[in-house]
Amino acid sequence: MRRRSRLCVLGSLIGSVSLLILGSAPAHADRDTARVSGGDSIAVASANGGSGGEVEVEVNPLTISGDSGAVTAQSSATNTGNTGPASSTSVSSPVAITGDSGSTGRTGDVHASASADPEAESGDSGNSGRTGNAVAVGNAVSNANSGAQSASNAKSGSTGNAVNAVKVTAVGGNGGSGGNNVTAKSGKGGNATAIIH
Repeated sequence: MRRRSRLCVLGSLIGSVSLLILGSAPAHADRDTARVSGGDSIAVASANGGSGGEVEVEVNPLTISGDSGAVTAQSSATNTGNTGPASSTSVSSPVAITGDSGSTGRTGDVHASASADPEAESGDSGNSGRTGNAVAVGNAVSNANSGAQSASNAKSGSTGNAVNAVKVTAVGGNGGSGGNNVTAKSGKGGNATAIIH
């Protein structure tokens, strides 16, 4: 009559456990192998730092040149006694002549016979070249004054140059530090039980 040993295994396991069941039976007794798996136990903890601060920059450069210097113009004329008559004449007669055009080409020769049609015409001559442009500009100024005459001109100084040189640097705020006191503890794994008869 064969004898078989009985073995009961209880445990808390993570992952899988392979059990080799060997009884204390005699050498001729049967040997059984059992594979037992318990439930996993997992814990997760997070200690992330805060996001950095946003940065937004708006630049509106404005440049104004310096003022030009003040300017004043004054003119006066004084005349005593009777002035004589005043007369002024101005004449402008501009004339423009273009260059000559090129000569036309020769026409072909004409031959007529009394026994045939007495009328004959030569071919057309070639076109002549274009003449150059002709431009004529005239300007006439006349001024007459009897007595005193006065004129005044004034010009202010130049303003300074206006230049913009803009340099912008934008730096966001630092991110918050991550936590330094984080604990993650998993519970017990599921029990694994194997009963072999």
